[in-house]
Amino acid sequence: MKRALALVLLILLLAPLVLADEYEGEEDEYEAGYTAFAVVGVAMIATGVVYYSLTKRKLLIIHKKTSEWGFEIKPEQPYVTVFGPIYPLTIHHALTITGTLLVFVHFFSCDNYSGLAGITGLSMAITLVLLNVSGFVGRYIHGKVTVAAKKHDSTMAKKFVKILGNWKKVHIALAVIFAILLLIHLNAVD
Repeated sequence: MKRALALVLLILLLAPLVLADEYEGEEDEYEAGYTAFAVVGVAMIATGVVYYSLTKRKLLIIHKKTSEWGFEIKPEQPYVTVFGPIYPLTIHHALTITGTLLVFVHFFSCDNYSGLAGITGLSMAITLVLLNVSGFVGRYIHGKVTVAAKKHDSTMAKKFVKILGNWKKVHIALAVIFAILLLIHLNAVD
């Protein structure tokens, strides 16, 4: 309930920014405003994805759950140990959802979605919605795997692990599509 209230509050705080006119005088219906929000949003999404990927595979960063935040740098691999009260997946969710909301401030400020920049912008918005919905579905499936493992129900656990594997392919494919659309969008913008 607290998360839902925080999300609603964030939307209410950002809504006036979307409705406000960023450009006084010069109006171009093909140009979206609040580009800085989009840049920060995409950076947050990228940070969430990279941090989760690196901690999950323990390549460069390992995350240990503790009551306080901190980090330790070591000369051996993994090079960094991050300590914190929340899991990397929660950090991934928080950064990607908040980043998506910031990107949507930029998206909704555009009046016309024609041309390559507009079409890729609209496609990225749809892909971001699908990515976020997919993320919530993945969190649900992961929860089912955890519950089945705690109940020692290997049949159910195997079933959900297989579903989770298929889900992961779709989620990663959507992320790759978003990255490709972002590159096209950035090249199409003057």
